Amino acid sequence: MHIRAHMPPAVLPMAPAGELCNVDGTCVDAANDEVFKLTSKGGQFSVERESSAIPTGDLDPSLIFEQDPSQVLDALLPLYLNGCLLRSLQESLASELAARMNAMGTASDNAKDLRKTLSNKYNKQRQARITQEISEIVSGASA
Repeated sequence: MHIRAHMPPAVLPMAPAGELCNVDGTCVDAANDEVFKLTSKGGQFSVERESSAIPTGDLDPSLIFEQDPSQVLDALLPLYLNGCLLRSLQESLASELAARMNAMGTASDNAKDLRKTLSNKYNKQRQARITQEISEIVSGASA
């Protein structure tokens, strides 16, 4: 997309009015948008459709588009959706790997505790056997 103008290039959406802004100051173009609400009526799901009629002003006449804005949107929207899908898949994979790492860390800690417990049991049994053998030797020598 090439924009030639006397002002710095604008970022899409290029509506001078008709924006909706949140508390952080992030604005989006809401002119002629439709909002779909999933509701339930009489125990059945239904979709309500609301259309916003926000008046918008005209773009600056000094802007000259080399491509039709609809062509630009048709080219950018699939790329944007692909990027959103890729990001969600990457976040899903990252969370899976983080969960695996956490599980492996817990398993390693449990294995260390089990090793320590088994070593203590083994040492106690070995010590008891040695003590028994010594007492047998001493009782045999005194007899």
